Amino acid sequence: MRYFGEFNRVIRDNIGVAAKMLRRLGLTAHVLPHKTSLVIGRPRGMSWSDFTAAIAAVLQPWRGSVMLSSQTTGNTYICNNRGNRPGRFIRQ
Repeated sequence: MRYFGEFNRVIRDNIGVAAKMLRRLGLTAHVLPHKTSLVIGRPRGMSWSDFTAAIAAVLQPWRGSVMLSSQTTGNTYICNNRGNRPGRFIRQ
């Protein structure tokens, strides 16, 4: 499945480094021309919890956030490390 991710405050504030980290964790990740966005591919055998843990691993711990949109289902998920539910992916 393919997802589009709009990131804010990734590790070292570098989307290229975040894409490389996601590739090391077993995902496919390509930087889009909009410099804070990635196209992310989730392998068939990877569970949702492993996938979200990999995405959360590239966010800055105290202020990073991401908005994921699924290409197949159209669902949108937001993870924000600020607020009362840090690190949780909430379906919008």
